[in-house]
Amino acid sequence: MRSPNKFRTAWLLLALTAATTQAKDIPQSWVGRYQASIVSSTSGMDGDQTTVFGKQMYQTTIALKTMACAQQFTMEISRSGAITGRGRLMYIYRGNAANPMMAMAPAVGFGGFAVNLKGGRQFRDWTFSGTVSADGDVEIRGIPEEPMDYINVNKPEKHRPWSALPPVDKNGMRGPFKMKLVEEKGRATIRVDRFLQLDDALIQRVHYQSLIFRSDEAVTPTCQFEEPPPAQCAASEYLKFKGSVGVDGVYSIETSKDMKTGETSTGSKIGGDMAAGFSTDSSGGVGWEGGAGLIVGSTQFNPVDGSYAVTVGVGVNTGELLPGPVKLEEKIELIYDSACGWGIKGTGTVKGGASGTGVEGAIFFTKGP
Repeated sequence: MRSPNKFRTAWLLLALTAATTQAKDIPQSWVGRYQASIVSSTSGMDGDQTTVFGKQMYQTTIALKTMACAQQFTMEISRSGAITGRGRLMYIYRGNAANPMMAMAPAVGFGGFAVNLKGGRQFRDWTFSGTVSADGDVEIRGIPEEPMDYINVNKPEKHRPWSALPPVDKNGMRGPFKMKLVEEKGRATIRVDRFLQLDDALIQRVHYQSLIFRSDEAVTPTCQFEEPPPAQCAASEYLKFKGSVGVDGVYSIETSKDMKTGETSTGSKIGGDMAAGFSTDSSGGVGWEGGAGLIVGSTQFNPVDGSYAVTVGVGVNTGELLPGPVKLEEKIELIYDSACGWGIKGTGTVKGGASGTGVEGAIFFTKGP
């Protein structure tokens, strides 16, 4: 016959086991099916699409936008906190770059290059698993494994998909992905709105957004990417009169009048000499202008339609040769515009500090793609 002490020990072990098991159980209101109104990761869409490498004529400007978002999403959480789920992700990767010296090598892309997903976007089925603790700590694992097809300067390449869910840090981009499950207005919810700073050579940071909630009703997540409008070339040739005022080397306000059509436009530009020739304008364009000796060049990106222009040529700046506050700048450049094609561009400017007047003209020989 067993002693009372042995019975007490057995009952104590049983009670501890039951308590431990119960502690692992999650609230009943968390058990069930989950839908999502958004699950996405994006980069280059929050004013951070442009990265610059190099200096002067060898400066390369890269503009890149990426997106991974769920078009379909369903997740199940069991009583024990086990997570299983599936979905379908849409991927976007749109990058282009330009360098003045590359304008002399048409075989590599007429002064620039582009890398995009084949067909503009690609789709991958997604299955995942994970756990949620009684404290609401969510951990999910799983990324689509089927490689994606890229077109890199007209050459096909394969690359692995990336996650639409947030990693812990930039060293764990493939998981696990950790979030928090809480009660919001009486409904179990996972909410994410987080920027992860990568400081990568191409991608500066990634914006993760998720809204996942307990629901038995079918929900279609928001997953859209607006195609940029086709790049347009205003004319095969133009001639403009320009005047500018501002603070020398810092910012300028420029007004131009097309001598052929009579149209007038005004815009502001931040940057210049103080920014090593790098500048941004009020329309969102990003550019660089400078030179080395008599060799001059420039790059200009238009984020609205994804077009770019690259120039390289010769120029004279009398401010570097003659004393005095007034500078005379003259340039003749070969230009490639992704919307207008190849051409010749000529510029003549008289400047005194940030104020100046000048004439700019171009004739394009061919029509861009």
